[in-house]
Amino acid sequence: MKKIINISVASFLLLLAGVGGGVLTSCSDEWDDHYDENRMPSDQTLLELIQADNELSDFLQVLQSAHLYNNNHSTPVTYAELLGADQSLTVWAPKNGTFNRDSIINECLTQKGDSMIGQHFLGNHIAHTLYDANATTKPILMMNNKEVLGTQFNVNPSEYNIPAKNGLLHVVNKQVPYNYNIYEGITSMTEYSHIGDFFKRFETQELDENASIQRGIENGQKVYSDSVMIKRNVLYNRFGLISQEDSSYFMLMPDKDMWNEVVSEASPYFNFGSVLKADSIRAYWMNSLLLQGLFFNRNTQYHPMDSINSTWYSRAEPEYNVFYHPYDAGGIMTSEYLGDSLYCSNGTIYSLRKWPFTKEQLYLRPVKVEPEYTHTLLDNKECTFNYRQVMADSVSGDGYIDIVPAKSTSNWTAKFELANTLSGTYDVCAIVLPKTVYNKNSRDFKPNKFYGVITYANLDGTDSIQTLPGVEIVKGKETPLEVQNDPYVVDTVVIGRVTLPTCNYQQKNVTVNLELHCSIANREIKFSREMYLDCIYLRPVTEENSAESKKH
Repeated sequence: MKKIINISVASFLLLLAGVGGGVLTSCSDEWDDHYDENRMPSDQTLLELIQADNELSDFLQVLQSAHLYNNNHSTPVTYAELLGADQSLTVWAPKNGTFNRDSIINECLTQKGDSMIGQHFLGNHIAHTLYDANATTKPILMMNNKEVLGTQFNVNPSEYNIPAKNGLLHVVNKQVPYNYNIYEGITSMTEYSHIGDFFKRFETQELDENASIQRGIENGQKVYSDSVMIKRNVLYNRFGLISQEDSSYFMLMPDKDMWNEVVSEASPYFNFGSVLKADSIRAYWMNSLLLQGLFFNRNTQYHPMDSINSTWYSRAEPEYNVFYHPYDAGGIMTSEYLGDSLYCSNGTIYSLRKWPFTKEQLYLRPVKVEPEYTHTLLDNKECTFNYRQVMADSVSGDGYIDIVPAKSTSNWTAKFELANTLSGTYDVCAIVLPKTVYNKNSRDFKPNKFYGVITYANLDGTDSIQTLPGVEIVKGKETPLEVQNDPYVVDTVVIGRVTLPTCNYQQKNVTVNLELHCSIANREIKFSREMYLDCIYLRPVTEENSAESKKH
């Protein structure tokens, strides 16, 4: 019977080697190089050595209770059987009283707990191949794929390098602490649950078809005899592969009170109104935008002393998620902001003393609509367009549209969609270019005169329509007020101010649009109906910048 068990264990371990990344080597004469010169090779297995040591009885019971996992599947093979098989292993066995035996064995009663004990405890004390207790200069690759420094093992001088016919045994005086990677840390540790719960919400188990074994097809569907499931999280695409052991990340971690404060400040800007699953959409985008400056990949930093980029950095928006002089006074990597640190297997989690970002850096940003991108133009009347490209620092998006009236007396309208707005107050602006941007010799310095009509969704899903900058009553009739540009400069014309009750961030159904109305009477020959429109620009209004604008 023992022979049959050993054969099945050995077969399973060959599979495990391919999955876990460990190296399984058989017994050889090279083992002698690892032994103490006063010790002779043993004919006992690691399991038998542990069984013979009364101070390792607690560890033995855990070995007998926990099972090995293959491709996320529980197997009938226990860790005790593993240590009795013909494999090359090194075991750091903690003595009785150095860990809570009963709580660990209770965890093994459930599949999830059994898997966790294998990963966090036993896999953290066993390594494939042989490691001398004195070899502390290089990290040791454990069975759970974690790298542990030899100095983390508290080994008794008289109880190390105990030879077995299938490996080496070191008796240690303390449990080796499990070294979380950053993803495990934020999703497993209670003190990080205010961040971790958000990440866990998007965690999924997906079938790895390449690694799974297909049995056939039934009812037109593939059927697998061995389904390999892998853990994924859609947030990896935004925050980096923070669960990868071979990566190098660091994270800035706010405590719960700090996090609740910034969430409370941000919440009014993410009111999605009557949109289906509005609360879930709000939680996803608000949390994502608040977290975007907290994760960094060390491998993507080019000049870290000069500036560091978060994992959300994009060359399309180079002004965001880049932080200059991080190690200088006032920088985000100084003690002014950073407190204690937690070393992780793939990076570091730094606790924050105070929140390092303004809302303008993370989410309360200007909204730009480039009219030369034709999808933004919803409708037009009494005009045609010329789309022109120009490379100039003063022209956004490297292009603009020339709005040409259908007739010399035509007062045209042009309607644009305004995507990615938050629920808040904006100054609605149009950036109008001088005619010299197209012809430097032009002497057409007539200003444009126009007004805006903005449409947006209310909390109940109905629409509101507001004329900007407003209306006046002339002879008992509402007449729109108008604005005009300075034709000699690139002019940001404030058309008016609007408070949007709902958020439209990253929504396919864009609920905000703006109509520009040319408004020139036939007798007003000092104005021009042709407009060079660079972009529509929504500038967020806060109490701070609103008060500042009143001073001027």
